[in-house]
Amino acid sequence: MPESCTCGTILVENARFCHRCGKDQREDQREDPREPEVSAPYVSPAAISSPSVAAPGARAPLPVSFGNPVALRIAFLMSLVLMVLEMIPGLNLLFLVWWLAAGFSGVLLYRRLTGLVLSVRAGARLGSITGILTFVSMAVIFALTMVFMGNDLFQQMVKQDPQMKEVVNNPPAMAALFILVLAIIFAMVVGTCAAGGALGARFAGRDSSARLS
Repeated sequence: MPESCTCGTILVENARFCHRCGKDQREDQREDPREPEVSAPYVSPAAISSPSVAAPGARAPLPVSFGNPVALRIAFLMSLVLMVLEMIPGLNLLFLVWWLAAGFSGVLLYRRLTGLVLSVRAGARLGSITGILTFVSMAVIFALTMVFMGNDLFQQMVKQDPQMKEVVNNPPAMAALFILVLAIIFAMVVGTCAAGGALGARFAGRDSSARLS
């Protein structure tokens, strides 16, 4: 079929211009209807393997907090290990060592699972999360013990120290004593686990300059 121009005029064979409207008939031939290909930016293998450099479009790593599912699972696992160790006679006397080791081990496990090296501050946060979960477990066990064995414990306290009878018979003083004891235990558990996490981050980050803060 003979070629025609966009204006409807039938063109002469191999015509370059339309003899009616003067349109250049080679414009359509020069135009490439295909969309130009966009090449992806080059990312070196070293940049891909580095935790501090993310590939284009990749999400930034989550900060260490209760909203980080990996950090939360590790902290929960470490708290379970601590509770088991504290129930074993003899080993429970080394509770400070276990609290410190839990924070330290949690940071190393986080690096193994994610490939990220935590900063000292992030390691301390991971350790503090472990300490908080451990304290909650201890508080629950303590509360259950007081419910089922509270009277026996109070009687033993009075036998060991007769002056405790005044405290036992005074509910406000007893409540204040419990709150004080819980506050001291909370500070010890969270602080020791956080110190262990900071030490673990310092140890794990000695050979790496890229750290997750």
